[in-house]
Amino acid sequence: MISNNISPKELWSRQKISSLDADYDVWNRKRESIREFSLFTQSCIFTVDVFKQRYDFASDNFSHLFGYNPAWIRAIRKQGDLLEDRIHPDDREQLIKYQIEHGQFIYSLPAEERNDFQQIFQYRMMNAQGQYINVTSRQQVIEKDRNNKAWIIMGVMDISPVQTPCEKIQRIVVNRKTGGIQIPASAAAEKQLTRREKEILQLIRQGFLSKEIAGKLNLSIYTIHNHRKNILAKLDADNVIEAINRAQDYGIIY
Repeated sequence: MISNNISPKELWSRQKISSLDADYDVWNRKRESIREFSLFTQSCIFTVDVFKQRYDFASDNFSHLFGYNPAWIRAIRKQGDLLEDRIHPDDREQLIKYQIEHGQFIYSLPAEERNDFQQIFQYRMMNAQGQYINVTSRQQVIEKDRNNKAWIIMGVMDISPVQTPCEKIQRIVVNRKTGGIQIPASAAAEKQLTRREKEILQLIRQGFLSKEIAGKLNLSIYTIHNHRKNILAKLDADNVIEAINRAQDYGIIY
């Protein structure tokens, strides 16, 4: 589950990558290959250096498609979280949560399996004309340090062929070796909540007290209290407000 008390950079720092184990001579050559490839594709390509906790590279197509200053894109390592600026505000917060959730999943795996999984997102970004459009972004670990810790992450972003308006991020996690889809923690939470628990959570959200919910559903107050306790545990929430917010983020209730 997502921890609300951690940022992506704090999560990356838990890798504890040493400067002695990050071979920049090798990576600099690979980065140059990625830069050359980016000249022949319409995709937007970026890489993130987990050790230095910053963007490492972004292709010129970010300027062409999304209107970024070309000088800023070429100096991406000095520009901080520049690429996030044009993500729709409603999608940006959810994207960070998903990235943290996925990072926790990736870093829980044996080192040899951390390159196996790819996240595929669809979210909204502002294009060069100032309009929000749907984009597809595929992200995965592409380089590990000498101790097999996830070090360099690469993203490939394209304009989505589906431009139907959407109000929430779409995401799947794919095992690139098997083609299998990994159920993210958020989706797992939705599967774990029973129909009755979802019903009770919806009523809590509408402002009904436990006694009122018991009367509405013809259940005992003891049963309602047990359901509330199970809901908090399954959503890894400390209170009902946090559970409601998390359930809305996950699309469990609306």
